Amino acid sequence: MKTSPAPRRPPLWLASAVLACGWGAAYSVALWVFLFTRRPVHEDVRMTYVAAEAGLRYGWSTIYDESVLRSLSAVFPTGDRVIDPVLTYVNPPLLAWLFAPLTVFSEPVAYVIWTLLSLAALVLTWRIAAPYRGIARLGLLLLAVALWPVLLVFYFGQPNMLLLALLAATWWFMAHDRPYAAGAMLALATFLKPQDIVLLPLVLLVSGRYRPLAAWVVVCAVLGVATVVNLQGAGLSSWWQALQRGQAESTHVEYTLAHFFGFSALTYGLWALQGAAALAVAWWRRTETEIVLAAGIVGTTALAFHFHELDYSILVLAAWLFLRSSPPLWQRLFLLLGIGTMQVLTYGPQTTQPVWDVATHAPQLVWDAAWLGILAAGAFSHRTVVAAQPRMVKVPGGQAPDLTSSS
Repeated sequence: MKTSPAPRRPPLWLASAVLACGWGAAYSVALWVFLFTRRPVHEDVRMTYVAAEAGLRYGWSTIYDESVLRSLSAVFPTGDRVIDPVLTYVNPPLLAWLFAPLTVFSEPVAYVIWTLLSLAALVLTWRIAAPYRGIARLGLLLLAVALWPVLLVFYFGQPNMLLLALLAATWWFMAHDRPYAAGAMLALATFLKPQDIVLLPLVLLVSGRYRPLAAWVVVCAVLGVATVVNLQGAGLSSWWQALQRGQAESTHVEYTLAHFFGFSALTYGLWALQGAAALAVAWWRRTETEIVLAAGIVGTTALAFHFHELDYSILVLAAWLFLRSSPPLWQRLFLLLGIGTMQVLTYGPQTTQPVWDVATHAPQLVWDAAWLGILAAGAFSHRTVVAAQPRMVKVPGGQAPDLTSSS
């Protein structure tokens, strides 16, 4: 009688890494619970909550009206009533529409439900896009939960996890030859948080993915019409004014190149260089959907002009897609540095000292640029190898290399 072989144990280094990720994830969950018990009404969730309430009670044209939002916030504790040019609702109306059903509950209950939905979206993203199998794959999910920007997404109740799920679905639909569904998913992501997907339509265009791009345009047009119809002239004017007032605040560029160099020629030059690198990667490796979308995501973070710590959570999906392409070991090790740069964001901004500012903010920007450089260098090398391969031409009796080609 044959006995089945004993299950293979994972390497010690892998088991140790997953255990460390598990402890990090447990810390993040415990910290969220602790903070929730101390302050069950969070300002970001509250702003979305009252915007949804305003839309349901007074019409969607009022969701950016500070006086309306201020009156609806009056029921909250004193410290949670603030509505001003910074602490106000400025997201596209799609987020308020999605949040509207939750207003039947109290704000703390709605906060919990939204957090659980966000967690489900992260797990769905992991199921769709994460590489590897078994314990290694589980480790990627635990690591994602342990990252500081991801914890902030849950703490502030931001829609970034829904955004990740939509972008993962975009990749999946394209990989399974369903381009119109892919374009629809990207359009929904665009109207959820446009500053987090700026380059993605462009990488679709450059890589020749015209059908998903066409679907994106059509669905964006539909959502745009719905936005105009619901907001009307007054609502659109209020939204524009809210965006202008909000963008004037330095907090929205705290984690971008503009924070260090202002909106100067140097900043625009660096943005143009990094954007061109992302588009070049999308062109050179246009047959690889994972790399095309990863380049678009990394390029978007590098070009960020309205970004916060939590927005860097989008790099989780970029990393998973990148790992699906089986990069060399040294490039996989490079990704580990990103864990450190994201965790360093924990310590800022807490002081006006320039040295501290550089130490906490700059590493992430440098890492983003370095990753783009690695992608560009790898894509150029890939292009050179492909171009150097002799093309095959038909000859009687079979195929032979076209050695006359100079490409």
